[in-house]
Amino acid sequence: MSTKHDVLPTGIWYLENHKVWIVAGADNGLRSYTYGSNDRNQTQTEKGPLLSHTKKITEVTEISIPKLVASSSLDGTIKLWDLSDRTLITELKDTSTARGIRGITYSFDYGGNLLSYGFESYINIWCPEVSLTRSYVGKLEGHSHTILCCKFIPGSPNCVSVDEKGNIRLWDIRTLTTIQLISAE
Repeated sequence: MSTKHDVLPTGIWYLENHKVWIVAGADNGLRSYTYGSNDRNQTQTEKGPLLSHTKKITEVTEISIPKLVASSSLDGTIKLWDLSDRTLITELKDTSTARGIRGITYSFDYGGNLLSYGFESYINIWCPEVSLTRSYVGKLEGHSHTILCCKFIPGSPNCVSVDEKGNIRLWDIRTLTTIQLISAE
């Protein structure tokens, strides 16, 4: 069986807790697909796209508590969605991010933190588990070049980031400090 896309896909993520595939489209919307709900070999499209971003969606991840989906975009926002009723719950925005958000990563461990990084030399920490309206915690500062990627280390309060010059930093998000620097310069 084949299905036709109504818009060009620009990214795809599987969300384990929600048991859905999320596809970002060229229209800056998100579409969700369930696999095997009625027939093991068929994919079902959920009702209509989730539209709110104004530029390309860069990353999608799950938030455990509350059970939400977070999407980041080059429009400089992180949107938190409730997939059960397909509504936008809140928007997180870093007003100092001029070129948008490159990516996000989430960890349930140590308070349910969400990290975002754009085209700057810092990483933002958000905690939507504590508050959806005031979830900004602070910044991880120390890189002197644009951050390319940041990921949590599972089961720990640590994350690792790399900048465009190849410098790697290991961080403790509890103290907002660098634990180790592996320099490429």
